[in-house]
Amino acid sequence: MRKYIYLYVLFLALVSCQDVIEVETPTGEVRLNIDAHFRVFSEERITGKVILTETANFFEEEIPKVSGATVFVTDKTTGDVYEFLETGFGTGVYEAQDLGFLNDFETTFELTVVNNEDSHVAEANLIPTVPIDRIAQGDLQVFSDEDLELIVFITDTPNEVNYYLFDFGFDLYEPIDDRFFDGNTFEFSFLYTEDDEVDLQPGDVVTITNDGVDKQFYDYIELLLEQTQGGGPFATAPATVRGNFINTVDNANYALGYFRISGASALTFTIQER
Repeated sequence: MRKYIYLYVLFLALVSCQDVIEVETPTGEVRLNIDAHFRVFSEERITGKVILTETANFFEEEIPKVSGATVFVTDKTTGDVYEFLETGFGTGVYEAQDLGFLNDFETTFELTVVNNEDSHVAEANLIPTVPIDRIAQGDLQVFSDEDLELIVFITDTPNEVNYYLFDFGFDLYEPIDDRFFDGNTFEFSFLYTEDDEVDLQPGDVVTITNDGVDKQFYDYIELLLEQTQGGGPFATAPATVRGNFINTVDNANYALGYFRISGASALTFTIQER
């Protein structure tokens, strides 16, 4: 979640009566939302799954899960097909028995989700990343004395255009591109604030992950983060930001969400006394 400072202007008005105002909230067209995020770590550990949901109205407490879909990934070089099965009816979570096939930088992979006679297709390549060199704890406090600063150090690969997505846990993300530090060691500060509803205490351990992403996903997540302040971008189905899926049956009935495969590097850090 990106950090912004909001200026609240408060004013008081005297009134002699109160009226009840009923506001009609718009109900948009229900769309399939596909969260298909895979991480290939340097130690050849691969994580990821496909989560299918539907968009919900603003005041609905639960996001509808999508069951009974057909989900598979095709290796476009070999033509091999890898099936993803739902972990249990009603979960909307689809997993493959083995994800080892994704560890290939030379291959384009195609994800297909067939649901309600529609076929949603997206392509992705494995995008490399760089390791997190180290993490340090700073003393910067901007919003309150409860702010917690972590400083992340990476060394960028030279002579390449690189995009990274840093995951700080708790649905907090920071996308970064290397336009100003290509090939150099770079450090940046991330601030956990009270608004994040994260209460990290000395001795707590946090894991920070650096995902490699491409320009298309970088632009997508930037826009998504702007529209989801106050909540993680993957906590609820996005209402307006379109991902990389195409409906090959009915283009107008496109799905939301994204299919990506990221090289990933993770490092843990133990919170210190301040």
